[in-house]
Amino acid sequence: MIYQTYLVTGGAGSLGRRLTKHLLKSNCVIRVFDNCENGLVRFERNLQDPEKKARFLLGDIRDKDRLIRAMENVDVCIHCAAQKHIHVAASNPFESILTNVIGTQNCIDAALTANVDKFLYISSDKAVQAVSTYGRCKALSESLTLDANNYKGDRRTKLSVARPPNYINSDASVFEVWQEEKARGVPLTVTHEEMTRHFMTFDEIIKFLPKCLDLMEGGEIFVPTGSRNLRIVDLAKKISDNIQITGMRKGEKLHEMLIDPAEIKHAKHLEGMWVIKQ
Repeated sequence: MIYQTYLVTGGAGSLGRRLTKHLLKSNCVIRVFDNCENGLVRFERNLQDPEKKARFLLGDIRDKDRLIRAMENVDVCIHCAAQKHIHVAASNPFESILTNVIGTQNCIDAALTANVDKFLYISSDKAVQAVSTYGRCKALSESLTLDANNYKGDRRTKLSVARPPNYINSDASVFEVWQEEKARGVPLTVTHEEMTRHFMTFDEIIKFLPKCLDLMEGGEIFVPTGSRNLRIVDLAKKISDNIQITGMRKGEKLHEMLIDPAEIKHAKHLEGMWVIKQ
């Protein structure tokens, strides 16, 4: 049996773990690439992988040489690795650029060097009309991915972007913070009572991403249509009525959007998604 080889960057993270588990159900082998040694060890220990189709690679996307070695003979790269918190990026902007922009460039460069078949960059709704360092990094990385289709020469690699919303119960998310606050008996912190965010479950995201891989020809942005736009304070009240409004942090927007109105004229609506191709 011929197995397709996937490389998942940020493979020990919230999305990477679940994506790896899903991919292992098909005829493929997975290289789980992450810079968190403990995360890799925990994931390897807990993963049900009797056929040993997953390999666990310690490395950082800032290190292009390591990526080039990891990318050898890879068919599909799904680039999930990122610095993900807006307030952390605002306090550490150079670090955010090194990971989210230069790291993405390194992944693209390594994918082109290895002549992989498909490269899918996992973006964020924060890239739309970005106002924060994090959002601008994600927007620039979207552009790098799309424009690399013009830069690749005669290589076969197709490069596209998936732009999902927030994931419910991701690692170090507000849901985790609220559970910790509830356990300590303190008020649940919410920055603004009218703030909303788009959310999808991990099961929904995991169904969405393989569709992107099946459809991609290079140069697309895939945007799911199945997210729910929810008030943050309403989510907090499902855990506790003891709420404290703390005020918006630097770089936060009151409302986010998954698709810019200017992108609609370039978008085609398919089942469960918009496909934007300029």
